[in-house]
Amino acid sequence: MAANLEASGFREGCPFATTALEVATDSETIGKGIREAFTAWEREIAQALMSFGGERKRAGIIATAILSQIEGALLLARTYRILEPMRRAEEALRMLVQSHRGRRTGRSA
Repeated sequence: MAANLEASGFREGCPFATTALEVATDSETIGKGIREAFTAWEREIAQALMSFGGERKRAGIIATAILSQIEGALLLARTYRILEPMRRAEEALRMLVQSHRGRRTGRSA
């Protein structure tokens, strides 16, 4: 994602987020499509987390945090025109996922 963002001159981020911010509230059809896309991403992330073990509710909460972190990092990187927000988000997400895995195994991350 970071490489694509940089290659575009920081013009291209997440098309769903851009659309959601611009027109999703003006069109029920577009809004529904955007909600379905984000919901599908959250579900995929949660399922990947559950493959480490653990409860569905916790995986769902972490999935929302992950998607929010990625979308926010893309927004900040585009705004600042640097990749550092994406690098920081990646590191934060590594810590979050490691803590999820450590909780399952009874180890601390």
